[in-house]
Amino acid sequence: MANNVDATASVTDTTPGNSGLPADLKFTPHAVCSTVVNEYIDTLSVKKALGIDNADSRIIRIILLRKLDPITTLSDKEFLLAWWEVVKCHRALWKRGVHHRDVSPSNLMGYRLRGRFIGVLNDFDLSSIKESLSSIQGSPKGFERTGTVPFMALDLLKPDAIAGRVEHVYRHDAESFVWVLAWICLRYRKGKLLRKRRPLDEWLTVDAMGCLKEKTGFLAMLSTMGATRSHKKSFKVAFESLQVIMKFQIPSTPIPADDEVFEMLLQHHVLQKVLRRNISL
Repeated sequence: MANNVDATASVTDTTPGNSGLPADLKFTPHAVCSTVVNEYIDTLSVKKALGIDNADSRIIRIILLRKLDPITTLSDKEFLLAWWEVVKCHRALWKRGVHHRDVSPSNLMGYRLRGRFIGVLNDFDLSSIKESLSSIQGSPKGFERTGTVPFMALDLLKPDAIAGRVEHVYRHDAESFVWVLAWICLRYRKGKLLRKRRPLDEWLTVDAMGCLKEKTGFLAMLSTMGATRSHKKSFKVAFESLQVIMKFQIPSTPIPADDEVFEMLLQHHVLQKVLRRNISL
């Protein structure tokens, strides 16, 4: 099959840096170029060759994306700024109807441009587009239990959510950003994963209900938790945000609107020097 690839196929170039996008959307994956492998090769031809009776046909396209590095490689102010850039990008996308729904450390990436690390929200495989939810058969409806268990909101780890009776809303993704922040602050030092006495490992080995129990216990012991030296300032942000999450768990607490969630859970606790930083490219 590889012998049929047309190496001379035309390539669609794009300008580095996601130029032309609104400032708050530039922290998304950037396609450097793309090409159709061969106009005579499509999925229908492959299926017929394999004896698969399916009328669905798609053209095979190669997309080359900018190489990204995880933000776990960062420390101190540079790490917090990259995290904040991704938080703002996620909020902007959500308001435009693009719901990511899988916030985890491996999906917070970035690259260096002119000496500065640019945060990127990556991997939209589990995302949904609000406008298409009711019009496309089989599209996500918002009640699927999506996400990476250790970083999912507490409400999504409960039985009702597991059974598909809880809608995945902005507040849940916002909470995931806080869990990611705490996770990195406690487990990484100077861009390296701790080798010894690494906390929270048990979150990786339990199911949803088990993780709910572990994270609830973590919140009860929050005041005893200490971040690594390279993430002490960032952990102050996580600590204050986790206290808000604890308040949300009180049954009598009213659930605020999305903009208020963004302010209460995320923006209010970020260092003023980060909020004042001009992050437009």
